Amino acid sequence: MGSVWSKNVVSLTVYNAFRGFAVGGFMTLLPMYMKYLGYSMNSIGGVISVASILLSLILPFIGYLIDKYGSRLMVSATGLLLILAIIQAILARNLIALGLAYGLFLFSFLAGQPARMNFLASSVGIYRMGEAVGATSSVFSASRTIGPLAAGVIARLWGFRYAFTSLALAAVIGLAAFILLSEPVESASKPKSVKEAYRYLLKPPRNFAFVLGFVSLDRFAWSLWFPMLSAHLYASGFQEDEVGYIITLTGVVRTAILPFVGKLVDQLGAWLGLVVGEITGLITALLYSEPTGWLRVIVASIMMGVSIAVWIPSYNSLIAKVAGGTGGAYAAANTARSLLGSPAPVTGGYLYDAIAPSAPFIASSILLTAATLYSLFLLRRVEEALTV
Repeated sequence: MGSVWSKNVVSLTVYNAFRGFAVGGFMTLLPMYMKYLGYSMNSIGGVISVASILLSLILPFIGYLIDKYGSRLMVSATGLLLILAIIQAILARNLIALGLAYGLFLFSFLAGQPARMNFLASSVGIYRMGEAVGATSSVFSASRTIGPLAAGVIARLWGFRYAFTSLALAAVIGLAAFILLSEPVESASKPKSVKEAYRYLLKPPRNFAFVLGFVSLDRFAWSLWFPMLSAHLYASGFQEDEVGYIITLTGVVRTAILPFVGKLVDQLGAWLGLVVGEITGLITALLYSEPTGWLRVIVASIMMGVSIAVWIPSYNSLIAKVAGGTGGAYAAANTARSLLGSPAPVTGGYLYDAIAPSAPFIASSILLTAATLYSLFLLRRVEEALTV
């Protein structure tokens, strides 16, 4: 087993330093850009939902490719997809073209996560995943923190096209650095067929099925509003750069605590981190439901940073313990999250337009309460049974 700061972990860290800037900026810019072009919240949510449905079904196949051909190759391929997504956003104007840009980005995000986690698990081992994820994710988080602020400022001063171009450049530099610095790794297992890759999703082991149920519930709750948060703040009267400041604060908090949280997850258990993540997510949703002043928005931003920071290493550590950290396992989890959560954005957009802007946030808070109880009682027993 290699040390936590092996050559591959360093290469992924450097990659994340540039990738985070591009991802954070893109996630903030695209919904605002669509709102700027005059699209409704329901249309924005619909684009996100359709892309999620179409892409989620092929993720187990991506997991198969990760385990068969190596996670390093797939990390590189998904990095290329991120670059193409940003370029498409620069060229897009109509809803279909914007949907394609989001679809490429989502594919990069959903397929890249299992590739990177398998790359880490194969490099450091599953019992140091919390620390490794915390270390690499803290750099990604720091860069992702800068992305929304920089992109928002550039968009306000020079326009969306220049902002998207700056994100594409960062993505290119990060991918080139990863390819030059990283080394191939052997996956923990080699799948025999594509059918076997879908087994984790269609017929999962009992404990893994419990994990899939939890992550699907969590994703649906967050997706009722999270993908449209920047558009919500923009529609509530905040300017492009102010939205960047708000989302940047979330990144500052997330970055500050990620390295410490990763080690605590290894020591105290992933289930406890998930409990904290759900509770702080619940508070976030309630506060953002009525972004009536800076104090309320600042507190919400801080709570969201805490929630994401504790959730990232907890989720990835639990998957590694329950299912061995293979690319197929991570892809199956992402498939369940994306597929079952895919109706949420369009549902949230409809609630937003038809009832009230606060409606999707209130619905989310109810579901996050259920997810808190789920992780507190069921996932706790699952993880404790694995360590006996």
